[in-house]
Amino acid sequence: MWESPIYKVTAEIKGGNKDILIDVTGSAPNFSEPHKQLEGTFEVLLQGLDPKKTKILDFGAAKLRNTLYLLDKGYTVYACEFNDLFKRSQQAKDFYDACKGYRNFKTLIFPDDFIGFDKKFDVVLLINVLNIMPVPIERLCALALCRQKMKEGGRLLWYTQHGTYSEANTVGTIYDGFVTGKGREYHMFYRDFSRKQIHDMLASTGFLFNKNFKFPMSGGNQAYLFNAVGEVLIDKTLGLTSLLRKNRVTTLKKIERKTRWEIRDDEKKSKKVIYEAKIPTRKTKLKEVNILKQYSVELKKIKPGGGKKASKYHQLIFNILKIVFENKLKNPKKEFETARGSQRIDIRFTNNHENGFFRRLLEHGLICPNIFFECKNYSDDLKNPEFFQMRCRLNKVRGQFGIIVCRDIKNHLRIERAQNEARKKDEFFLVLEDKDIQKLIKWKLEEKEEEIDNFLDNKFNKELA
Repeated sequence: MWESPIYKVTAEIKGGNKDILIDVTGSAPNFSEPHKQLEGTFEVLLQGLDPKKTKILDFGAAKLRNTLYLLDKGYTVYACEFNDLFKRSQQAKDFYDACKGYRNFKTLIFPDDFIGFDKKFDVVLLINVLNIMPVPIERLCALALCRQKMKEGGRLLWYTQHGTYSEANTVGTIYDGFVTGKGREYHMFYRDFSRKQIHDMLASTGFLFNKNFKFPMSGGNQAYLFNAVGEVLIDKTLGLTSLLRKNRVTTLKKIERKTRWEIRDDEKKSKKVIYEAKIPTRKTKLKEVNILKQYSVELKKIKPGGGKKASKYHQLIFNILKIVFENKLKNPKKEFETARGSQRIDIRFTNNHENGFFRRLLEHGLICPNIFFECKNYSDDLKNPEFFQMRCRLNKVRGQFGIIVCRDIKNHLRIERAQNEARKKDEFFLVLEDKDIQKLIKWKLEEKEEEIDNFLDNKFNKELA
């Protein structure tokens, strides 16, 4: 992984398949400084931080124009980029030489310097990075690495600047994006991510969206602030960390490439500078990584228990429910405080009231502006304290319906008795175990929304019987 910034892939071009080379450093734009909107974004991102005490990682720093801008503001900036770019681009080399004049400038040649780096960053910049990476699992690896090298609660900026891609420059398609760079020997890759796709990727790798940062926006540009909170949920499933530790047999061959700039020889003739580069000899296979499917596998790997196990289970269930119920519930909130802060609910959604099971709760006469979930990572069966806890959440103001999510149900009769007692007070709840969650995931992956609603309907009607 990341042996070279150049990938050998198969693309669909003019109706047929063709092997091409993609250079991810070829997408670095030629701006001399950040545009005004990005400058405004930096101002919001860095508010409240002392430049003298703040370490910033500019991941995928490209030609270092953002790095230079922040160095001039007094921040310590670590620029992480492939070394090839500074050999090939005169502008990148000039910016690099300028950055070296600052004592607060640090370089991390990607990937080895970065992977081996053991300090923690306060802020990470991802500016037009993942959308030019053609390999899905490498996008998640990059996020996982950034998370591991951030302070708890640190800030990550996702920024996508649209306008760098043009349909007129499209050569063909490849997996989930486009091949650009007409007339080039080494092409580029580009793809757009929806807001949901961005948030799902970041949530799976230990980040939490912070809606309190309001960035200046225009056009189709995207700017989101995420805090480093929790752990990488899909590391064990995908083996993100282990992928980076493997000593793979290299499949690169050395070639000579020309720089983008010219020099004059002794005879004052202009000519390109030649430098040595490495390109892959075998093709990279581009495989889909479905995050919800990975959550399904990860759920099986988490062992019952408290502490970190319970925390990870809680976060995983939260992420699963957000995806499974994305068209039915909204405004997900983890560890939601209620009753003037005296109670903390594991998970709360507000009810869309638009369709499906949660809409039909109204037909039963239930008041359900909120839907509550409690997560129990127990090896034993649920007992009365867990049922009582859920019942304390429910009333005709906050909502009369909730769901307890647990690992395994052995004593169904105990649950039925607890539900019967709750119903006498107009309090209703369901209990879902691992195998139920796996069913919901399966139907969501198969786009069978009706099956999800029918399953919950059947469980609820059984409670009412």
